[in-house]
Amino acid sequence: MPVIVPHLIVEVFEHSWFRGRKGTVIKSTPFTGDIGFQDNISSVKIYKGPAFEKNTKYKAIFYENINFQGRHLALGPGYYVDINDVAHKFGDRISSINFAPIQEESGPEWGNIPLIIEVFRDPDFKGRKAVVLRDVQNTERIGLQDSISSVRILKGTDCPRQGCEVIFYADPNFGGAALPIRIGPEDNRKNIPNLHILPKSFGDKISSIKVEGWSSSGEFTETAWQDEFDSARMKAEWTWIDPEGGGSWEERKGYLELKAEPGLNLQRGENFDAPRLIVATTGDFAIETQIHVHPKLEDHGGLLVWRNESTFLRLEKTSGAHEYKGDVVFVQHRWRPRLIGRVSGMQRVLDLYLRIERRGNELTGYASADGVAWTTCGVTLIGMGETVEVGLFGVSPGEKEKVKPTTTRFDYFRLLRRKGELKRYDELLRDAPGKLSETERIMALRSLM
Repeated sequence: MPVIVPHLIVEVFEHSWFRGRKGTVIKSTPFTGDIGFQDNISSVKIYKGPAFEKNTKYKAIFYENINFQGRHLALGPGYYVDINDVAHKFGDRISSINFAPIQEESGPEWGNIPLIIEVFRDPDFKGRKAVVLRDVQNTERIGLQDSISSVRILKGTDCPRQGCEVIFYADPNFGGAALPIRIGPEDNRKNIPNLHILPKSFGDKISSIKVEGWSSSGEFTETAWQDEFDSARMKAEWTWIDPEGGGSWEERKGYLELKAEPGLNLQRGENFDAPRLIVATTGDFAIETQIHVHPKLEDHGGLLVWRNESTFLRLEKTSGAHEYKGDVVFVQHRWRPRLIGRVSGMQRVLDLYLRIERRGNELTGYASADGVAWTTCGVTLIGMGETVEVGLFGVSPGEKEKVKPTTTRFDYFRLLRRKGELKRYDELLRDAPGKLSETERIMALRSLM
């Protein structure tokens, strides 16, 4: 079977907003019925493939009729949530897909591809095949739960210089026994023709897949605002929220302790009573914190990006008593919670660093044991609006009678911008017509964050 090195990788979905059945296309497809889709594609994700840099004019071309006939729609790398909303109103009309270098305008770029993982039902790269580009919480979603026997891993165009790793798990949601496979700087691909004959057999056992694309997180480098928690008073820009009075915070010399009584949570269907410190900000940003990990894993808290009770994100270090057993999890709350990613192996580090980066509606979570080498916790696309609230929170989820209080120690909180995008507070003061009142000063600071 010849190896295809694609310019573009296309994911097609049955419904808008990437819902319903999903298929992956990396080569010309004269009839989409052959991949289980005919006149029922409503949303599309297009990624740069390994060969994209050889010709950046490549587009995915969607045709109304089979064999690349009839009206067409050409799209470049990007996320298209509803192709009824783009040129020609093309939703539920696609019957063939081709790839070619053309000049037609494309949509916005979104995301990156550190690795391309091809998984096969049978040994020697035979049988049913699926292409994996992002974390897969349950391989049932790609039609191969506990039925993967061979794997091919290709280095993607966005593979970090120091390499990255794919981890295959025996249980859904990145749990159970793990099989990590690293792609180093010297590797272009790795082939495993038979998972059954490995020293630790993983054939027909894979239930979830995680792509660890390490990042320097170097895009947002300018500190717009920070709190080192080295004073006896809370900074005026913070807002403290504690609806039930079941939380407490204490600034000590150099760190903040945030406590949550049993049962306090931030989740629809349970309660929104957990204590948190938040501050308003706008536009693209990164937020970062450092957590000193409790030896007995009695901490549970992290970073929060909040729009309202129906739309928010949590990147958190869980407690040892939690179902995720001290792992870092990235959870999207859009009416109900959805796990975006989970990072194991950092339960016992001395200090844990967490970071969320926002680029428009794309938000990425990171975790690190040293603040230098960052592991991705997942990427999500969610409409948050221009202005959001960001900050720190602590929870102790579960039934009050069955869980214990948690105490999470934060060493700092930082809000960062890209270089050149940072306005300074002293510049605003120079432009002010007179001395600012305390309220105006706080509002002015928040406008810069």
